[in-house]
Amino acid sequence: RKNFVVVTLGTGLGSGIVVDGNLVYGHDGAAGELGHVKITKDPNRSCGCGRCGCLETYVSFKGLTQTTLELLKTRKGRHKLCKNEEDLSFDTILNAAMAGDLIAKEAFDITGEYLGEALANLVAVTAPDYIFISGPMSKAGEFILAPARKALDSNLMNIWKGKVRLLTSVVEPEKAHILGAAALAIKEMQRRSQ
Repeated sequence: RKNFVVVTLGTGLGSGIVVDGNLVYGHDGAAGELGHVKITKDPNRSCGCGRCGCLETYVSFKGLTQTTLELLKTRKGRHKLCKNEEDLSFDTILNAAMAGDLIAKEAFDITGEYLGEALANLVAVTAPDYIFISGPMSKAGEFILAPARKALDSNLMNIWKGKVRLLTSVVEPEKAHILGAAALAIKEMQRRSQ
């Protein structure tokens, strides 16, 4: 693959953009910070970067948890989730969604929708063939991918509709960092030997 984006979902939201087979670094090596693209003006979603409303505050472990807590405060009825933030985790929310809990499923729907809308904007700038979702949150599978695909498809410009595939990475999250670093080192050695 020569033109793709990798989005890593976990405690934060990391991303890497590859264009014509080359990782985009920017002038300071920090290009591709999709997690810190501001998507709302919500003052209740403060980000570690010092701003509010960054994508990472919606699409990360913390973001999913906060969305779930907000839903729990406004929804009545039976659910398998606690209202205590200390006891609420990604695994708890995922297990509840797999057990059919409607609030947990809605939290994933909202999270996936934010992700898909942001990815549609990223496609307008980078025009990738593929977007790979990686990281610990990728184990949510279709709970997050289905709403993300739907939001991506409905927000893409017509020239990219049907041309960009959103997939889960086949690289194990625990190995991705070391494999990526090794690939960059190999590519640099090849470049220098030419």
